[in-house]
Amino acid sequence: MGRALAAVGGALILCFVVLGAVVYFTRDEDAVAVDNLLAERIGRAFTEAGQQGDPLELARLTPFAWDRVVVYTPGTPKAEIDRALGFEFPGEVPYSVESSEVFVFAAGDQLARFADYRGSGRFEGLDRPVAVLTPAQAVFDVRDGVARPRE
Repeated sequence: MGRALAAVGGALILCFVVLGAVVYFTRDEDAVAVDNLLAERIGRAFTEAGQQGDPLELARLTPFAWDRVVVYTPGTPKAEIDRALGFEFPGEVPYSVESSEVFVFAAGDQLARFADYRGSGRFEGLDRPVAVLTPAQAVFDVRDGVARPRE
């Protein structure tokens, strides 16, 4: 009985080692996922700005340092995003139809974070397909479900 348990235990350990090796060797560290919490903050702030008449200020929603945000719509070629950032965007470019804008926050030549807007509103008045804004420029007035850069 003891040998059988030792054999089963050894086989189980071997399975865990093989599974760990598969995960380790097939992982993709170069791709960065969207920041879901930031995406939720942007969506909530969009709604609140529309209801309260306050501006939507991206700098107030971001608890990290950044010097520019690149805003693009899903479907924008990765080469255009890279060009606007000045470095290769390590995030995943394809998004569902639920996203209307993607916000890529950069600090110097590094990605700070990125998030998408998933609400029913729209962003208008931005350069298309890619807009580059400083924190001072990333302030929007929201009226009737449309956010426009503050003049």
